[in-house]
Amino acid sequence: MKAVLPGALLILVSATANAHHSHPEFLIDKDATVQGTIESIHFTNPHVVMTLRTVDTIVYTIEWQSAIWLASEPAVFVTPANGPVTAESLHVGDYVIVVGAPPRDPSRHELVVLKSVHRPSDGWTWTCRRPSFRYNC
Repeated sequence: MKAVLPGALLILVSATANAHHSHPEFLIDKDATVQGTIESIHFTNPHVVMTLRTVDTIVYTIEWQSAIWLASEPAVFVTPANGPVTAESLHVGDYVIVVGAPPRDPSRHELVVLKSVHRPSDGWTWTCRRPSFRYNC
């Protein structure tokens, strides 16, 4: 009986981990681009969350990777100043262009599974560059 229990726990943990990162309400295989001014940014875990206001005043909620992951990843993700993404990388008032997966319902103004974040004012860019991962970094 003891041998079955660890296997059952492993299956339960695996299912929970996959469910956390599942986005069935989003078109993960599609890209959408949103441009706007950062109204808020919460550099926290489990995900960094931003709100952007577009020029036509629509507010989007943007779900990025976790703060720990962004701060610990290698410098290859950020240009021109190589380094991790930290709470000091982006600020309220920055104008950014974000590419991510759109919701299935177009009335929801959200993006998840970000592929890039670009600040045109100085060229700062974070790009997901992990071809071995199917959908996210």
